Amino acid sequence: MSPELKKLGPRWVVFGILGLVVTVSLLFKRSTEFPGTPVVKGVYDAVEELPEGSPILISSDFDPGSEAELVPMMKAILAHCWRRHLRVIVMSLQSPNAMPLAQGIVEEAARDNGAKEDEDYALMNYKPGNLAAVLAIGQDWASQFPESYKHRKLADIPAMKGITRLGDFKYVLCITATTSVDSWLLGGVTKYGIKLGLGCTAVMATDYYPLLDTKQITGLLGGLAGAAQYESLVKLPGKATDGMPTQSLIHVTIILFIVAGNILHFAGKRRKPEAA
Repeated sequence: MSPELKKLGPRWVVFGILGLVVTVSLLFKRSTEFPGTPVVKGVYDAVEELPEGSPILISSDFDPGSEAELVPMMKAILAHCWRRHLRVIVMSLQSPNAMPLAQGIVEEAARDNGAKEDEDYALMNYKPGNLAAVLAIGQDWASQFPESYKHRKLADIPAMKGITRLGDFKYVLCITATTSVDSWLLGGVTKYGIKLGLGCTAVMATDYYPLLDTKQITGLLGGLAGAAQYESLVKLPGKATDGMPTQSLIHVTIILFIVAGNILHFAGKRRKPEAA
């Protein structure tokens, strides 16, 4: 055994087995559906019930570090919106880096679904201030977004027709890896009474489940599992559907490692008195 592997000790076995599990699961893909839970269906149903032509606002509040979990759900939601012939407006409260990422996601999804820029969707910009920004667009949209991300005047964008403030949107979706949803809750839901849906990373999801009971959000997509369920609901399997079997196998493998480690630990403790 090489000196490098000796330094790693048992860890290289763990890493090697996990790598093998990932490789095998990716090589042998199988068609799997993930039935939508009531939590995920809360977002799906809210979009499904909107009248044709309704405007919907998506706050894209994540960066490349979270795109593995959040990009698949955003693409599935965009596809659903355009199938329902809804107008999608995208903005961000997170950082200046969020909108270039959102632009790529939206434009790719638009090509896949035949959506036209400025008619079926419009990209706004990053707006700093979090709660202050939400409160401001609740009063006057144009004061915060006088033009689009590509510097087009609002009057020249058909997708923006009839939108003068936050309350003109029939539904707001926050797709986030940060606490930006808190600003939408305080400013949007509490102050202006908007309907809010949430998509977030898996590690964040448990913090926001209580909002479902209080009806502050209509539904919640948590991580890759939530994205896979939404893909199944819109019958558009994508990266989340492909990735879930691999993620599940990794979790099972890690659990088996934990069980094996505990067995070896307690077995070793029993042997020590006999050796003495």
